[in-house]
Amino acid sequence: MVLEIFLAFIILFFVMTFVIENLTNYNEPLGFETEQLWVSNLVINEMDSIDIVDMKRNLKRELEIHPNIENISFGGEMTPFGGSHSATGSDDNGFFLLSYLFEVDENYLAVADVPLIEGRWFNEDDKNSKYPPIVLTKKLYDEYFDGRPYMDSIYEIHGERKVIGVVENFRYDGQFKEEIPMSFLYIPIENHETPSLYLRLKDGVGIEFEEEMTALVAQVSKLDNVTIDHVEQRRVRSNKSTLIPLVALLSMCGFLVLNVALGLFGVLWHNISKRRGEIGLRRALGAYKSNIAFQFMMEILIIAFFGMLLAALFCIQVPLMDFTEIKDIYFYQAIGISTLIITVLVLICALYPSQQAARISPAEALHAE
Repeated sequence: MVLEIFLAFIILFFVMTFVIENLTNYNEPLGFETEQLWVSNLVINEMDSIDIVDMKRNLKRELEIHPNIENISFGGEMTPFGGSHSATGSDDNGFFLLSYLFEVDENYLAVADVPLIEGRWFNEDDKNSKYPPIVLTKKLYDEYFDGRPYMDSIYEIHGERKVIGVVENFRYDGQFKEEIPMSFLYIPIENHETPSLYLRLKDGVGIEFEEEMTALVAQVSKLDNVTIDHVEQRRVRSNKSTLIPLVALLSMCGFLVLNVALGLFGVLWHNISKRRGEIGLRRALGAYKSNIAFQFMMEILIIAFFGMLLAALFCIQVPLMDFTEIKDIYFYQAIGISTLIITVLVLICALYPSQQAARISPAEALHAE
C-alpha cells in the first residue's frame, strides 16, 4: 500500500506541475484583442523595395475607406500565434539584456488594442528621430530596467534606440506559454520589410466577409495566393496543442486515482474481515462505534502518510536541484495539491469500511471466533 501511494504521488506531482504552470499562464492577460482581428502574410519576395512601398500605400488607401474595416496596420514577419520569433541579446548596456522583437507601425496599438501603461506609442514624427524609438513590455522592464532610468533613455536593443513607452502585456506566443521579455520596433510604411497586414474589422462583420477581403487584397496588391487568418482562430488552434495533452494527462491521473481508490477499498475490507474478533472484543470491553471507526481511519492515514512523505522527499529534489526552467513555486504547489488529493482520497475510501467495522455486533464477532 505504501508503494502504491508513493507511485501515485509521484505521477500526480509531475502532472499537477504541468497543469498548474499552464493554467497560471492561461489566466494571465493576453495583452491584445483577438476578436475581429485578421492578419495576412503578404508574399513579396520577388518585388523590389520601391514596388513594395507603393503596394502598401495602395492597400492602406483602399482598405481605410472600406466600410467594414475599422483600422489597418503593417508589421514584420512575427505575428500573433504564428510560431516565429526574433530576438537580440547583448551586454552592451553594461548588463545582459535579452529581448524578443516585434516589428509594427504607428497604427498597431489601435488595431490590436494593446494596453499602453506609460509613455507613448509610435507616431509619424518618429520617422525623422535621431534614435529609432522602441516600446518595452512590462515583462522586459521588470526583468532588466527596474531601478534603472529608462524613459527617453538610449539603450542598445537591436541598435541604439530611444525608449518612449511601456505596454502592460503582449503574449503573442500563446496563452499557455509564459510571457517572454520583448520590445516593439517601429517600422514605418516606407520600410519594405513589413510583409504582414493587420485588419481590425468593425463589430458585426463575420467570416462571410473573408472571401471579399481576400479578393480585394489580391486585386490591390497584385499578389497571388493571398490568404487571411483570423487571429482568434489562431489562438484557439494554439490552445488545442496544449489542451489535448493536458486533458490526456488528467484522464490518466483520474484512472490512476480510481485504481488507487479501489485498492484502498479492497485492502480495508480484507483488513476488517480478518480482524472481526479484535473488533468484537473491543466492543465488548466498552469501545464506542466512533472509537472503532477512528482506529481504522487513523491506521490507513498513517500508512498513506509514510507513502506521501517518501514521495514528497523525492519530489522536492526537483526544484532544489534546478533541473528545469519551470518556476519553483509550481513544484511546491504541486506537492501540496498532490498531498491534498491523496489525503482526501484515503479519507473517502476509508470512511465507509470504517463505519461498517463500527457496526459489527460484539456477540456475532466473538461467536464467529
